This record gives sequence, C-alpha cells and structure tokens, in this order.
Amino acid sequence: MVSDNDHASLGDFAKRYAVAAGGALYAFTLGVGDAKNRHLIRQIARRFGHRDGQAPRLRKISIDDVTSSSTSVVLPEPIANDGNVSLLELLVLSRLVRERRPKSLFEIGTFDGRTTLALAMNSADDAHVYTLDLPASTPTMLTIERSERAFVDKPASGARFRGTDADRKITQLFGDSAKFDFSHYRADFVFVDASHAYEYVLNDSRRALDMLGDAPGIIVWHDYGEWPGVTRALDALAAADSRFADLRWIEDTTLAVLESS
Repeated sequence: MVSDNDHASLGDFAKRYAVAAGGALYAFTLGVGDAKNRHLIRQIARRFGHRDGQAPRLRKISIDDVTSSSTSVVLPEPIANDGNVSLLELLVLSRLVRERRPKSLFEIGTFDGRTTLALAMNSADDAHVYTLDLPASTPTMLTIERSERAFVDKPASGARFRGTDADRKITQLFGDSAKFDFSHYRADFVFVDASHAYEYVLNDSRRALDMLGDAPGIIVWHDYGEWPGVTRALDALAAADSRFADLRWIEDTTLAVLESS
C-alpha cells in the first residue's frame, strides 16, 4: 500500500525530474552558447568519468591529515552557487583557518564572497581578510578561459559578505592579478580561486608564495583535478619548482594545499 507521503514524495520527484530534464535538454541544445551551461555540461561529463587533459599527478592526502574532525567551525551561506566551493571544501577551509589561526588572509578571486565570509568568520577577532577580484568587463593582461567570463561579469563582487558582522574584517580589492601589486601585502593564509587558465594559475601561485615570504603559512587552491588549467599548472609547479614540491591534493575535494613551517 502506498501512503499519502509516498505519493507526495513521488510527485515531488516527478516535478524535479521534469524540470531537470527540460533544463538539461535546453542546456545541451539551444542553451549551449551560454558559458554557464557549457560549464554544467563539463561537470556532468566529469561526473561520469570524462577527464579533460592529463590526469592529476599530485599525491593525495586525506582531510584528516590536514585538519581535525573535532574542530568546531561556522559555516555561513551553506548553499553553493555555480562557481563556489562545495560544502565539504568550505568545511575544510574553515577548519584550516580555525586550527592555523592566521592573522592576515588573502583571497585571490572573490566571486560572490561566500568563501570570503567563511574565512573571516572562522578567523581570530584580530585577523583580517583581503580579497581581490577582477571587475566586470575588465580586459585582462593574460588570457582567461572563455567559460570564466560568466563568473567575472556579475552584478557585484562579495555580495554574500556585504552587511554582515564579519564585513568589518574584510577589505575588498579590485584588479587583474597579473598586474596587481602584491608587494604591499603579507599573508600567512592564501586562498587561490581566480582564473582557471594555465598562465593565470602559475602567476597567482607565485604571487601567493611571495606573500608568505619566509614565514610559516599555508596556500590552498580550488578546482585542482576539475579545471585542466589548474591541474596542469599545479602539476608543473610541483615537478619543476622546489618551492612547490610539497604540494598535495586533499582527497574527496578539488583543493590542493601547500604548507610551509
């Protein structure tokens, strides 16, 4: 016997299925010209085993190797938009900040500010977060991926942290990371999540290491194993530059990490 609740569940699923099927049909046909739809198609292809370019080469480490499951964190804005880190990745980043207690954090690539907010809320009261974003419609010094333009041309950077209590700990910066003068900034935690193009990832990675200087610190990258440019660039740095030799891929995520002591 099928209960009323079962009928309701089946009805809800049927509605979701119809919307998803209709949306997928549009994305794969008339909507394929939209960069966000192409990104969705890429994600679906990867979900079923397709890989763009070479397989990731970094050695994997488990989440428990870099953070502790007993660490209490705050996870604001848990719902992810296209282009955000996953909820698991947000948890890992928040744990890293809680445990390492950085005083100066620098994020390359603000997007909607969801990760920025989590970094600020999980950092110490006297810590500060700087976040750099490329303004919409800005010509870039290096070539970005065509599908990235949809993430650049948004109404506003950092919308998710605007007006929150943590906003006081955040400084929004604007510019092209290939031309931005990072020499005025020192950080002990850097999160790299800007352009996924190979040359930009190389540039942003080197700038991140410069900001750490000789002091202990940590750099985390997003989209390793997901975007070919990120994967190829980090693999190349780990193989050819001794400063990046200890780069590791955090298992079950698209986060790569490098920690100096």
